[in-house]
Amino acid sequence: MLGLIWLGLALQGPGARAQDYDWLDNPQLIILDAAMDPVTKVLRIKGENFGLRLPSVTLDNRPLTVRRATQTYIEAGPLPPGTGPGSHILRVVAGDDRSRFDAFSLQLGAAAEQPAPAPPPEPAGGVNRLGILDAVGDVGWSPSIAIGGDGLPVVAYLDYGNRDLKVAHCRDAACASASHAVVDADSDVGWSIALAIGADGLPAIAYFDSERGVLKLARCRDAGCFTASIADVDDSGEAGKFVDIAVPADGLPVISYYDRNHKDLMLALCREPACTSAALRPVDTAGDAGWHNAVAVAEDGSILVSYFDASRRDLKFAHCADRGCTDADAVALDLGGVGMGTDLVLDAAGRPFIAYWDFFNDDLKIARCTDRACSDAGMSRIDTTGSVGANPAVALGADGLPVIAYHDHSHSDIKVARCEDADCTTAGVVTLDAQGSVGWHIDIAVGADGLPVVVYYDETNGDLKVAHCADRGCTRAPPPPSPF
Repeated sequence: MLGLIWLGLALQGPGARAQDYDWLDNPQLIILDAAMDPVTKVLRIKGENFGLRLPSVTLDNRPLTVRRATQTYIEAGPLPPGTGPGSHILRVVAGDDRSRFDAFSLQLGAAAEQPAPAPPPEPAGGVNRLGILDAVGDVGWSPSIAIGGDGLPVVAYLDYGNRDLKVAHCRDAACASASHAVVDADSDVGWSIALAIGADGLPAIAYFDSERGVLKLARCRDAGCFTASIADVDDSGEAGKFVDIAVPADGLPVISYYDRNHKDLMLALCREPACTSAALRPVDTAGDAGWHNAVAVAEDGSILVSYFDASRRDLKFAHCADRGCTDADAVALDLGGVGMGTDLVLDAAGRPFIAYWDFFNDDLKIARCTDRACSDAGMSRIDTTGSVGANPAVALGADGLPVIAYHDHSHSDIKVARCEDADCTTAGVVTLDAQGSVGWHIDIAVGADGLPVVVYYDETNGDLKVAHCADRGCTRAPPPPSPF
């Protein structure tokens, strides 16, 4: 804190109210204003409906001590050590109803710009490790990977032979071994899987029940998902054929999905972590829209979705300006035979970065949005060698540079492209696995060790495979097997 001059707190954007949560149960909790004592570094928060019992207050997900609280006033602090200048998110959750909350965007100033922290050093030595994560039957369709609260990779996937939803929880960063659990075996379940980590550090899995035509959510009660609560999120019929999930800091899942009956892109805004109740929002109802969707939630609560418009064969992008998605703007980013396969990640500034398949030209492309609403975007072709780019999955590296895993249809291989600059004007491209036919189903995450972990389906053997990269670009291929 030495050498910093606190210039005060300011809202980002017009008006005093940070978010509109009318989609939640009344009474609505609202943060109206916040100010900080420059000496004690204690926050004084004014608002409405803070609760009859002691509320909880966090700054950037770090809890603050609540010193005094009424229905309309809170004193909390001091600020955590190391809290520096820049944008911060203040959150208040009601003491008597955890589903009521609000977020307030703050700007902490300083007398001088601070240098950006140096990226972590590149790991030295070693080679990429390729392994089998599950080989019991025909397993590994639609894998989705995230890094759990314990710092270890966790993977949800379809057991195609039994039509079950399964989870593998890695015992180490490289996934050299893992535990396995059947999460849902009720009829034909586990299609179009998406996994995210909740505010409690445990997995939340959105998926499609093909037999019933229902979008479901499994909220794991432990890191390996040996027990889980399962809820029907949308049972209106044929909802969830394509699905993705994000869990923002408030712990309430946001699910993007395709309604096949109405051919619409939809959002489910869960009212509590297990999603036994949700507000269902149509986002794009023009034509046949919503295939291959990917969702992210920015720090200010805005919801961002990339997806494929099957009517026009375009890559589209939707932006909800508020957490309740009461209004959404949808735009076409790229036109004519693009976007049948997309993935989305937000950079450090909250701007969308989209990887997608140009199936007209069989290329891997990216769109780099210049702002959160993607009012303008730069497009680049990352790989044009042969028939490439299907099923792309993107993650943000430890150095802030995107890394993309995707399928090479010409050779039935899985490839990785690591951007060499923030705008991805150039990228290093390598083949990660060329053993048989691999990579039609694929996902990627960056582990706690800063290295990419890729999970994918081995079509030749019907296995779920995993690759743990030895460097940020997965360039350190293992030596070829000996012929003897």
